[in-house]
Amino acid sequence: MYIREWLFGVLFFPSVMGCQNMSQITEEVVVNLRQKGADISSSMYGVFFEEINHAGDGGLYAELVQNRSFEEDEIPEGYRIEGTKLIPLAKPYHLTGEIRERSFEWYGGKIRGWNLKTGDLSEASMRLTKERPMYPTAPNNLELFIQKTTGAVQLVNEGYWGMGIRQNERYHLRTIVRVDPGYKGTLTAKLLSEKGDILARALLPCIPDGEWHDMTLVLTSVATDCKSSLAIEFDAPGKVWLDYVSLFPENTFKKRQNGLRKDVAEMVAGLQPAFFRWPGGCVVEGITLNNRFEWKKTLGDPAARPGEYSTWGYRCSYGFGYYEMLQFCEDIGAKAMYVCNVGLSCQFRMGEASEKSDISYYIDDCLDAIEYALGDTLTEWGARRAADGHPAPFPLQYIEIGNENWGDEYDRRFDMFYQAIKQKYPQLTLIYNEMPERNGPMGITKTDMVDPHYYVAPEFFFRNTDLFDHYERGKHTVYVGEYSCNRGVGGGNMWAALSEAAFIGGMERNGDLVKMASYAPLLENRNNRKWPTNLIWFDSEQVVGRGSYYVQKMAVENRPTYNVANDKVLRATDTASYVSGHIGFGSWATAVEFKDFKWVSKGHRVDVPLGETTRNYGSWSYTDGVLSQTSLETGTQYILKGFKDNDYTLECKARRVSGKEGFLIYFGMTANGQDGYMYNIGGWDNQKAVLQQVANSNRAKVLAECQDVRVETGRWYDLKLVVSPRKSELYVDGNLVLSHVPEPVPLQFVDSGYDEHAGELVLKVVNATDSVYPVSFRIDGARRVAPEGKVITLAAGSGAEENSFENPRKIYPVTSGYGDFGRDFTYTFRPFSYTVLRIKAERDVSGLNNEQ
Repeated sequence: MYIREWLFGVLFFPSVMGCQNMSQITEEVVVNLRQKGADISSSMYGVFFEEINHAGDGGLYAELVQNRSFEEDEIPEGYRIEGTKLIPLAKPYHLTGEIRERSFEWYGGKIRGWNLKTGDLSEASMRLTKERPMYPTAPNNLELFIQKTTGAVQLVNEGYWGMGIRQNERYHLRTIVRVDPGYKGTLTAKLLSEKGDILARALLPCIPDGEWHDMTLVLTSVATDCKSSLAIEFDAPGKVWLDYVSLFPENTFKKRQNGLRKDVAEMVAGLQPAFFRWPGGCVVEGITLNNRFEWKKTLGDPAARPGEYSTWGYRCSYGFGYYEMLQFCEDIGAKAMYVCNVGLSCQFRMGEASEKSDISYYIDDCLDAIEYALGDTLTEWGARRAADGHPAPFPLQYIEIGNENWGDEYDRRFDMFYQAIKQKYPQLTLIYNEMPERNGPMGITKTDMVDPHYYVAPEFFFRNTDLFDHYERGKHTVYVGEYSCNRGVGGGNMWAALSEAAFIGGMERNGDLVKMASYAPLLENRNNRKWPTNLIWFDSEQVVGRGSYYVQKMAVENRPTYNVANDKVLRATDTASYVSGHIGFGSWATAVEFKDFKWVSKGHRVDVPLGETTRNYGSWSYTDGVLSQTSLETGTQYILKGFKDNDYTLECKARRVSGKEGFLIYFGMTANGQDGYMYNIGGWDNQKAVLQQVANSNRAKVLAECQDVRVETGRWYDLKLVVSPRKSELYVDGNLVLSHVPEPVPLQFVDSGYDEHAGELVLKVVNATDSVYPVSFRIDGARRVAPEGKVITLAAGSGAEENSFENPRKIYPVTSGYGDFGRDFTYTFRPFSYTVLRIKAERDVSGLNNEQ
């Protein structure tokens, strides 16, 4: 998962969504049960987990103490702090050799998570030390020096924005303490309410011998308070060292030790995930390789786990580790997916590559992870699993090789990983990162699945429900590993949910190709939103599912066995136009030059400053009227700052200096270069010209193309782009090569499938307009259709509505009976709704000799 700069407006959408007079004429849809389509895989719906938004620490993981091992102020090796910024180790980006300038959020000031409170006349101080650590793998400990006391001195931890303590619940406290012989007082553990009232208290054994002691006790709260804190109290002068302070509710999910927060885990389990992807996301790769997630360090005693800065502005404790993930998969009946590092750090950050001689280390590390999950107890890592408490194998089925990697080096490494893993574990499904876009043949020998990602505006999902209709079949299947509508939808409103429902319908319809999908990100602590939209929200007291959560849940609970045909035609009643956007230039694995620029806007010549950009990716320079890009990177961009329009003509000359393709001209672009359109002259290995929609920096859909358009090295070409609100045209050397008329966005969708187990026709209908949507259905190919059935409706008063902590079920599915189904029936769907109709219907399969 990657993040750059977020767009808070959506292409075309304001005019489409603002339409108040959508036609209410009854549409006729014929569903034919005899025309069986693709099966829908039982593995279709799973979940993606990454330590982001405090999804694990302070979320799914039940630990209540923040910075329990005092490791959170430890910076990655070679990094440095400048104010509130973490500056990474300088490493060359492996695709270009450049040293990228990057900085990341850093907590500054006091020891994270801990406060020292003294009485008016008491004096005490604290500091971090690595002296005499209990565990060398987690060396930091906290030294308390109490100079004098006239009252108690308290070391207080408020957890993650308050501890959610509940009345009569038992909490297990574990402390690793070393007490100097000169300390003659007591140690008291207290749970305190937000107002300071004592909810529970107990004396800790105090052994003043200067040695580490690992102690546990149980605290039972007398009241409920979601903003509670834990205090360790000292009442005498002297020195005390703390190596580890942990507080867990006894009532974790499935009562597991070092377990998961029950309500959050139940919310995840409510999605009935067929698989669970872990550990990410960008944390897999790290900012640099010495900052990557390391699964072996997540095993064993939580007090000995070092944790790691997670790339999202805080340290991951490694508490929700590999063992805990595999155990959770077993508990909820999900297959595990492990994402391994291929010796590349995050390519959206520093993009470091390991030495080629070190690749075998990363392959062995992945094989060890597989052996830990699946190996016999006579193997090294199978024996370690048994020693950790689980002799039987875990349900590991999928290995994703790398995370959001691309380029020739990734492809080479993928082949090495694929061969090594398949040779030893042929039963596993191996997954290739289809990043950053689908642009011609992949440079790998073979893969089982590919993983494209889609973070987009609602318009993209509504417009691209047919995206997978055009994918190549036969070489591999598809896992849509990360997708969500997260642009211009607030924290995640009904428009977002409905667009995802429409896109899900397209994935199900292509079930022969798309076998798996997972929304991302999964979890968000409301106090730490690092990503604009997330599926499940929580704080110390509450868990809230967004409208998108309930779309996912409805899709899972109403997954047909296979598709059946319907004749719904996608159309919209409104018109569409290009929005006013930025223009830009680019290249793909090619060094290029542009010159002799001329702009005419609304009939008037305009001057555009060529040296000012809103997005500059590649190696660009503008000298003596020539704009040059000298690198062989893919997807370079030079988005101009001083021109934004949707009615103009651009003329210029362009030539290829070196490389294998041609030129890119962007128009209608957002300032960050992530959304808009791109004319590609000499694309697809210099075979053709295409117009592509750009969404979330992905060239996701070809809107027009012309074959046999090639670019010669060294030759200057005359290019002319003519843009109006209703049309765009591209001319090369005076010849019209491509043109495009923007189409309106369809907002009403009908998907149909059959549930063999229940003997039911399943209709899934999206109505993303502000008017009711009456549909007259005719069911063909049925022996019998029962009048009684079930309707599940998720609806909102407007597309902008969201769930909230104050109103968590504002958008919530309602199930009701319905008694007027039949071979012919009419149903009127509510505005802004996702509706599932379940109809008892016996398929007529007489005469069908060759069902798919």
